[in-house]
Amino acid sequence: MVNRLSIWLFLTVLLSGCSFLPTNIVNEINLIQGVGYDFAEKKDIKGTIVFPIINKDKTSSSEVKTAFGESSKELRTKLSNETRFRLVSGQLRLALYGKTLAQKGLNDFVDTLNRDPSIGSLVQMAIVDGDANELLKMKKYKSENISIYLQEMLDQNMEYGRLPRTDLQTFLFQLFQIGQDPYLPLIKKVDSNIQITGLAIFNYDQYVTSISLEDLFIFKGLLDQNRNGINRFILENSDKVVLETLNSNTKYKVKIVNGRPEFSIHLKMKTKLQEFAPSEKQRQAFDKKKYQKQVEQKLEKSALKLITQFKNHQVDPLGLGAKYKEHYRGFNEKQWKKYYPNVKVRVIADVDIQQTGIVD
Repeated sequence: MVNRLSIWLFLTVLLSGCSFLPTNIVNEINLIQGVGYDFAEKKDIKGTIVFPIINKDKTSSSEVKTAFGESSKELRTKLSNETRFRLVSGQLRLALYGKTLAQKGLNDFVDTLNRDPSIGSLVQMAIVDGDANELLKMKKYKSENISIYLQEMLDQNMEYGRLPRTDLQTFLFQLFQIGQDPYLPLIKKVDSNIQITGLAIFNYDQYVTSISLEDLFIFKGLLDQNRNGINRFILENSDKVVLETLNSNTKYKVKIVNGRPEFSIHLKMKTKLQEFAPSEKQRQAFDKKKYQKQVEQKLEKSALKLITQFKNHQVDPLGLGAKYKEHYRGFNEKQWKKYYPNVKVRVIADVDIQQTGIVD
């Protein structure tokens, strides 16, 4: 009886104590869904937030606010002084960074997101070729909330398009993994629209080079993420072949020669012919073996060109260093960085065009 009474009293106190905890009523808080950071003059940072305005019995809209400061925390304080309700980060969907700021380094800004327990790890991130504030303030997207629009645009291009999968969690993993550098989508305001223009490649937390939209197909394939991708190949004699990737598999082999690593990358793709436009404007059969070979050569050449670009900029988004570290106990990071610019990499492409249509 005494035990039951003690338990009852404990639960009564515990439940009554809950009434003192802060509660979040949707129409009495500002749910930040998008943030943007740009480098401003005098070493200041221009911070931008986007949050929805929920009106009872009215069409919802979004509001964009901007402040200047030396840190993200200072920006948050200044923005709080301008809002009617408390700012809450638990619904954050998108984080954008201006190109100039990204070139100086993102570690402090990404660290802020990582340390906030209310923010999920699947927040989408992107680099803006231009000004993030200007992009987030575009009037065209005010009614539908630009943060949600951009998050969904990036998600679907990662799932069905050329963009490799990345988010806050992936970026942080690559940032702190020895032997790999991060990458993020590169977007730009073009007239009244927003376009994905490529991929920003980092040396640790600094943006140093980019991959064009055309090269994203092979890059995604080298990461072993290429599913449902469609790519056009201009081959010998200007023949054009459009292939859809049905399945892709990439294997890396590391061989130690005289204490130095050498890499072999085997890219295997099963594809479907979507379009065939021969240079000679006449009906002709599709020579499967011929065009498979030409596509393989094209992929190998494009891959090696991309890897050369990475080595010239001392960036390693493919994680060759991490793969070397896995295979060699004597791995030394400083030594690897000396090896990297001249490391031997061989790419072998194996393309199988399984479906060519009803006409062969």
